[in-house]
Amino acid sequence: MNKELTVASYQFFPFGTQEKILLEDAALGVCFDFQDAIATDKLYLQLFDQGFQHPPSKLYRKDAELTGDIIQVTCRFEVAEPCVVQVFKMQYGQKKRMVSETEQLTLTNETVVQLEMERVPGAAYFKIAWKFLNEGNFRVHLRELAIAQYVKAEEEATYAV
Repeated sequence: MNKELTVASYQFFPFGTQEKILLEDAALGVCFDFQDAIATDKLYLQLFDQGFQHPPSKLYRKDAELTGDIIQVTCRFEVAEPCVVQVFKMQYGQKKRMVSETEQLTLTNETVVQLEMERVPGAAYFKIAWKFLNEGNFRVHLRELAIAQYVKAEEEATYAV
C-alpha cells in the first residue's frame, strides 16, 4: 500500500525548545524555520501528535496505522546549508511506545531520505521524529512525504523428491 501525505504544518508537532521553531505552509510542502538555535536546544519535530511515549491521537490514526510488515517513509528535504538530523522511528501499540530506533543523517541541498522500519509484533501505529542539531538560524523545507507498506513474502516450502 502506497500513500502520499499532503504535507501540511498541522501534521507536525514541535517538541523541546518549541519557541525556536516556526512552521509555515508553502506551495509545495512545509517550511520549518529554526531561530537562534544553540547546542543545548532540543529542536524536535514529530510527524503526528502526542508525546513520544504515546501513539497518535484518533485524528491521525488512519495515516499512522501499520498495515504491512515493512514501513517505508520517503521524505524530500531542501536546505541552503548542510543540516545534521537525528531521526527517530517509533512504533506503538494501542496505548504506549513499543520500540524506537534512531539514526543520524545530514541533509544537503535537496536530499531524498528513505526510512525503513520492520514492524514489531503487536505494533499498531508509527511515528517519525526529527531532532535538528544545527545552530543559529536555518530553514528546512520538506517538499514531499510518502508512506509505503509492504507485506513480506512467505518463504516457499521446499520438498525433497
